[in-house]
This record gives sequence, structure tokens and C-alpha cells, in this order.
Amino acid sequence: MNSLVRPVVLFAVISLLLVGCSAGPTERYVQAQAAAADKNLDNFSKFFTRNSAIFLRNMDKAGTRSRIPYIKDAFSILPEGDVEDVLVDGKSAVLKVKGRSVVEVRMFMENDEWSIDVFSLPSLLKPLGGAK
Repeated sequence: MNSLVRPVVLFAVISLLLVGCSAGPTERYVQAQAAAADKNLDNFSKFFTRNSAIFLRNMDKAGTRSRIPYIKDAFSILPEGDVEDVLVDGKSAVLKVKGRSVVEVRMFMENDEWSIDVFSLPSLLKPLGGAK
């Protein structure tokens, strides 16, 4: 019996350590800003929810085929500035990013990582005349 308990306890401890080591919303946002500066869409899209990443890739493809892209630069979609405040509620978080103004960025826990929801970003709605 003792030989069975030891591996189970070891597995539980390692699992808890790995969960505790995952980056929080602020760290993930800062990493996303750094990825945006690198201008690598595959790397950049890893910081977004699954649906957001698909949307960004499709917008990038559509932009290369169109004379008037909806989003001129997918890497500039994130608000510039520093994270001023974070509100975490279960598997969702709202970051307040302070640049020229304060912008809320919504994130969700997806695949054990905090991911940005592109559909909540004001810069996505700006070409439609919203989020001024």
C-alpha cells in the first residue's frame, strides 16, 4: 500500500507546483506586448484565446488580399501602457492598462494559460466607429 501512496502524493505535489508556476494575467499581457514587438503572428497569437487567434490570423490574411485592410497592423491591436490593476474572478480577468487613457483588457483561462480576448479590445471596434 505504501508503494502506491508515494507516487500518487508525488504526482499531486508536482501538479500543484506546475499550476502555481503558470504566468498570471499581468505577466501574460506583458509577454504578449513583447511578442507584438517581434512582429511574429504565430508567436503573438499564442497569447489570445483560441477564437481570437483564429480571428487575428484571418484578419491578417484578409488584409494582405485587400487594398483597404480592416486592421492595418494586427500587432498594434493591444493597448500600449502598463497594467495598472487586475481583477481576477475565477477563470476570467480584467486588466486595466494605462497609457494615454485607461483601457480594459479581458482575459480568460484557456488550456491552463491566461489568454486575451480580442473581441473585447476597443481597437478592434474603432474602424466601425465604436470605442472612441
